[in-house]
Amino acid sequence: MRLRAEGLPVLSAQEADETDGSLVLEDMRTPEGEPVPVEEWPNLSGVAVIVTEDWEYPEPEATEGEEDADADAEDEYAEPVKVYRLLWVVTDIEASGLVHRSRVGRTDDDQGDDAEAHDPGTDAAAEAEAEARRQERRRVIANNKAWASAETVRRDWLSTFVARKTAPKGAEALICEAVVTGHHTLSKAMEHRHPRLFGLLGIDVPSGYYGAGYEECQKIATRATSPKGAIMTTLAAVVAAWEDSIGKHTWRNPSQWDARMLAALIEWGYQPSDVERLLIGEEPSDQSATDDEAEAVENDASTDAA
Repeated sequence: MRLRAEGLPVLSAQEADETDGSLVLEDMRTPEGEPVPVEEWPNLSGVAVIVTEDWEYPEPEATEGEEDADADAEDEYAEPVKVYRLLWVVTDIEASGLVHRSRVGRTDDDQGDDAEAHDPGTDAAAEAEAEARRQERRRVIANNKAWASAETVRRDWLSTFVARKTAPKGAEALICEAVVTGHHTLSKAMEHRHPRLFGLLGIDVPSGYYGAGYEECQKIATRATSPKGAIMTTLAAVVAAWEDSIGKHTWRNPSQWDARMLAALIEWGYQPSDVERLLIGEEPSDQSATDDEAEAVENDASTDAA
């Protein structure tokens, strides 16, 4: 409730869904055609704030003399950060005293017989922008909710997969790539003693900053009784490390490694959902969200940020 405590008119999830962001304050103007300074927005009447959840990849700090290849690698390894964005909208246009930028300088009579004063193209462009925002918002809401559901299914499947006695075809190549390139998902998992691997194997992870210790990890590493079993244990560690690195941000900004990993899982029998297929470049045919889905996801974002 922090934003409300500061006096900002934050909309509830239901109110935000009804408003739908069609009249964005940034697109509004005074009757004289001037934009309202951002610092004055909280003082306006008939306006409100919609809180949305998003993920950002921080810009890496440039290093003098850094090679282009190193810069590309650093971009790939950047960790996403959850952020909350404030979208200011007009809920009561009469109370606000503002007009849409496409209607600046026009009167009600202008919308009648004067074809030159009334520009249908301008109105159509403004509506197209508003509709594009609505569509993108619905897409984010639907895919975030779909990802949360898919995550449960995927981890159940992975729990069975990592319990295999022998590794599937192509496992050695994937392991080699992860180890030799020192992929950041694996190095991070190794640094923190493979927390996701313990979870997928159904083993309680000891509490503490570093989680499991050397002895706990050694028990997993040495329980295989054959070379094939050892390969499977290593594959399980690679897969678990990747699983621990992905989240709702992944479908929006999938990396080459995300595509590589999911493609391998599909080859080994996993049936991905539509939102997971975005990682391998396949767009789902239906990206719309229901009202219930929109309210459920936005309610989480509004509650956390407010």
